[in-house]
Amino acid sequence: MPKEDPILDRIVLSLTDKGDHATVRTLNQGTLVTASAGGGKTSTVGKQLACGMLRVPDSGGLVLTAKAEETENWLRYAELCGRSRDVTLFNAKSGLRFDPLHHEWTRPGRGAGDIESIIDFFSTLVSIGKKEGGHGHDPFWERGNEQIMRNVIKLLDLAGERISIASIDRVIKSLPTRPLEYEEEGWQKSSFCAQLIDSIRVRKDTLTPDQWSDLDFATQYIFNKWPSFDERPRSSLEMTWSGMADKFLFSPFNRLFCSGHCDFTPEDTTHRNRIVICDFPLLEYGHETGRTINVILKLIFQRAWLRRKLSESPNPVFLWQDEFQYFVTRRDNFFQQTCRGSRVAVFCITQNILNLSEELGEDQPGSKTKSFLGNLGLKIFMQQNEMESCKYAADQIGKEWRPIGSFHSSQGGGMSQLQTSVGGSLQLVHIVDPIEFTRLVTPDAVNPYAQAIVYMSGKTFNATKTEQNPKGRNFLSVLFSRE
Repeated sequence: MPKEDPILDRIVLSLTDKGDHATVRTLNQGTLVTASAGGGKTSTVGKQLACGMLRVPDSGGLVLTAKAEETENWLRYAELCGRSRDVTLFNAKSGLRFDPLHHEWTRPGRGAGDIESIIDFFSTLVSIGKKEGGHGHDPFWERGNEQIMRNVIKLLDLAGERISIASIDRVIKSLPTRPLEYEEEGWQKSSFCAQLIDSIRVRKDTLTPDQWSDLDFATQYIFNKWPSFDERPRSSLEMTWSGMADKFLFSPFNRLFCSGHCDFTPEDTTHRNRIVICDFPLLEYGHETGRTINVILKLIFQRAWLRRKLSESPNPVFLWQDEFQYFVTRRDNFFQQTCRGSRVAVFCITQNILNLSEELGEDQPGSKTKSFLGNLGLKIFMQQNEMESCKYAADQIGKEWRPIGSFHSSQGGGMSQLQTSVGGSLQLVHIVDPIEFTRLVTPDAVNPYAQAIVYMSGKTFNATKTEQNPKGRNFLSVLFSRE
């Protein structure tokens, strides 16, 4: 018997009185909760999971917000669980600042200041919400966006300028737009890009051979390749960047995200047990703005969590994503494949799996959607009206062979010629038929309970074991209360 771990084996959610529990170890494999609108996913099982994680000693986490009431819910949960002092509320009025590039560029440890890491961060940001067939997933546009960011960031770095969304935007807007424009006096006097190159030349004696090489490649791109692009793709690349960055050039977002300061960090969640609430709900700040802000924090926190050393900080952390479809990125599958070893519990709460497939660029749940969902170990299926999700849930539980009887009769000219036959066959059918998920109980003004069918990867439930079935079932029907 393996030795019990006081952290990993902590019970977060009790499912039955027969020893069926979701522990920290279980939740580190990822959790999916689905229910149609009004199915009780937030008010019942969501509330119980949230409070369960808050009651885990020394736990920290990041809460993303889509709905306006999400922040108030979590402040209430924190008070209920005695964790109010551990909450870091990040919003436009908090006075707190978080510059993601400053954190990535100046943090300790290997990989700090890595340009490719910054480019990957931005590439993920500009890709959110883009569908297959659009510019967001076309290799030409992806490589073009990465190329312009790489050269601009390298130029800022060589000039000793602080890397920020605002400074990158300023350089991109000042690049020469036609061949040989860089030789014109007007461009040299007015362009921020020209000023950076001049400042590099002033300190040319301090540059290393590698820096000289980088400068040569960057100027070749800026002076020759970029101006030679056809105006239409060049404008599209500029607009792709501006569409993401423009909102951060104005207050309050410029102050919050481009200040060169971080008043809180991801390490606060792992080393100081902080609960960071990103209080920029999509329904108040607009879909694209609120989404981008939440995803910025998510990406930086994910990176930090994966590189932390458990020997220095074994505390469990969680990533809370109600209305997960708004926060899904192309990096989530990789993160989910690796975060278990970093003691990160990811919670994905959504109405149905078609929400995810749409955001991942699939008309129907395909390899991207199913690959990600396959990395979530705990699945809680509540009342559902969307049949693809019902079928997915039924497929997850599985099928079994069941006998199907048949009866046949035929009659000739008289009763004496009546012929009958009885037979049977085996048919492979769902253990839980997809239609059953549409019949699960939902809470209302009188009934506080929501019914769910729970699946736990690789487990059978003690409460389902009988003399006839000593192995038990791999699914469990559970009533979750909102009270």
